Amino acid sequence: MEELNWQKIREFYPIVGHGVYLKNASISAVHRDVLKEMQFWQEDIANRAAIDEGRFFELLQHSKEVMSEFLNCLPEDVALLENSSHNMNLVAIMMKKDLKEGRNEVIVPADEFPSSLLPFYYHGFNIIQVPTNNGHFTEEDLFKHITPQTAAVVTSVVQFGTGLRLDPKKLSDLADLHKVPLILNTTQSLGVFPINLLKLNVAALTSSCHKWLGAGIGQAIFYLNPEFRKERPYPLAGWCSVEDPFAMINEMPVPRLDVGALQLGSLPFALIAGVVKAIEVIKKIGPEAIQRRVLSLSHELRKTVIDCGLKPVGATTPTEESGIVTFPVENADDLVEFLESRKIYVNNRRGFIRASVHIYNTPEDIHVFHQALQDYKKQ
Repeated sequence: MEELNWQKIREFYPIVGHGVYLKNASISAVHRDVLKEMQFWQEDIANRAAIDEGRFFELLQHSKEVMSEFLNCLPEDVALLENSSHNMNLVAIMMKKDLKEGRNEVIVPADEFPSSLLPFYYHGFNIIQVPTNNGHFTEEDLFKHITPQTAAVVTSVVQFGTGLRLDPKKLSDLADLHKVPLILNTTQSLGVFPINLLKLNVAALTSSCHKWLGAGIGQAIFYLNPEFRKERPYPLAGWCSVEDPFAMINEMPVPRLDVGALQLGSLPFALIAGVVKAIEVIKKIGPEAIQRRVLSLSHELRKTVIDCGLKPVGATTPTEESGIVTFPVENADDLVEFLESRKIYVNNRRGFIRASVHIYNTPEDIHVFHQALQDYKKQ
């Protein structure tokens, strides 16, 4: 298998000129082609406004086709909305039917990102937080808490704080076994770890696009299984939620059935174009090559942390590793400040240092990080 020229690929990401960037789990860098595409659409809107406005709807349809191929689902089952918090609120509201029927419990990992569970709290569900052991838990651990009152299991495929990676197929099989909806947040995995919805029983999926997808801030992929939404009507409507928006009829609407009905009105078309281009970049480089690259760098990063006498949390086997390596230190803010003085950028998440790599990182980046950790310990 021919090895890709990662150094050449690296040159397409402006972030690499600003130091050792290990905050990819916060916001990943944007490829120059993605940036150009978004700029093109902004300038095109400025120059042509509503002239040839059919181009907006062509882009919208194209985006659904690109996403559906990327996720292996139908175009009518996926759309781009503003963020994952918004998407999870939609799911929680759609599940009010479950609340009324006595299914009021939502099972989540205790380490889960807030946007995956706060909407369910807010809309009246009882949240069962499954404890973890040093950031580790298994797919089976989540489903041990199933009861007749369980409305859904909600989890990220990769945990934002620890980097622990779950197996979507195992989650899907367990959801099938227990006959409970599975709701996935793939924000920290999509773009590195492909997902095949045709082979999974997933009720809903959200993925913010500003992390491993590298599509900039402001859009999130939203998938709804047709069986899940059949008995749960959409909770919102706008002028674009009907079959013929341009009829502009002010009567009780007949809502569209596709998930695009939740794209309620005018949309950020430049951002949508950016998501399309980001997926095209991933396909051009190769999803399998991206996964190998990220896991290789992450494995080296994990060894570096251990070599410095620190103990990563989360993954206990290679199959559980992701692009995120997290470890506890005393005075995490002090270490973040020290690293930033050397133009090395990591996160403090809940008192833990989180370092995360993407394809434009290099072994040299990890070496620089290693040396900085050693120097910090000598202070």
